[in-house]
Amino acid sequence: MPEKTNHMKLGILALVSFTAFLTSFKNHGTIQSHRQSSDSAYVSALVNKWNKAHASKDVGIFSNLYSKTILYYGKQKDKNYCVESKLELFKKYPDYYQQIFGNIQLEKISETEFKCSFIKRVNFNKKTNDYPSYLVFTKEQDAWKITTEGDLVTDKNLAKAKDIKIPKDAIKGDFNGDGVADYAWLVPPKESECGDCSGNCTSYIRFSNAAIPAIKVESCIGGNPTNLGDLNKNGTDEIGLLPDWCTSCWRGYKVYTLKTNKWIYAVEPFSTHCNQWEEGVIPIEIDPNKNGNVLIRYSDMADDDLVTKTKSVPIK
Repeated sequence: MPEKTNHMKLGILALVSFTAFLTSFKNHGTIQSHRQSSDSAYVSALVNKWNKAHASKDVGIFSNLYSKTILYYGKQKDKNYCVESKLELFKKYPDYYQQIFGNIQLEKISETEFKCSFIKRVNFNKKTNDYPSYLVFTKEQDAWKITTEGDLVTDKNLAKAKDIKIPKDAIKGDFNGDGVADYAWLVPPKESECGDCSGNCTSYIRFSNAAIPAIKVESCIGGNPTNLGDLNKNGTDEIGLLPDWCTSCWRGYKVYTLKTNKWIYAVEPFSTHCNQWEEGVIPIEIDPNKNGNVLIRYSDMADDDLVTKTKSVPIK
């Protein structure tokens, strides 16, 4: 009888131990579940905080949210660069506003990393665009920091740009008004001897962003495009070009602007002489005294003398 009692006691103890184990395991699982749920909610809140910082234009928030280095729209940058990028964005587009359209989708990459995907609806220059965007948050010393910021549109353009060799002398600017800097350069005809060109001596200004149409420049065997800045204040940078040719010092200066995805002359081409360029004369700039106008500086003959004149003209 005592032996039977001992067996019963051992069985009860084993059952109690197993029950305690199950309870402990269940509690641990519950704690883990609550912790993951808490992290998800916290990271989602940080996404909203990042979004609202664009409306308040409070770059201090970005400084707090960013890690020391960030994969920023396809390029590894430090925190200061990213904060400065936001400052430049707000300065260039004072009316910039964005909001998260729809839900934030969270993907747990690891115990210390979340990818947050969402639609970013952006408004500026009286335009509205939707960008499938994402942020990656990484836990660093108990604090969640942004380690990646990007969108699928930029990713697609970067993938296309990998197949394009960008020359060292390419110019940089926001030529289509999407808030992202692209590269532009001139591609001369294959044969550039005077009057002996394939394609009627036609050159093309091409872009690193494949979505921006090329600019066809006829009677041109070379030249260096120039970023003239936003002359017409429509949110895009204008491009200037003095086409190379093999005869005469007289050449027409061309200024291009992108409207409804088509390149047009911002002002009609105007005559310049090589003397003007040798003297470093600025060919075009905003007229500070007349809204919607620019000052063009062109070469002309006066009493058998070559002179540079200035005229205020409307810009498209």
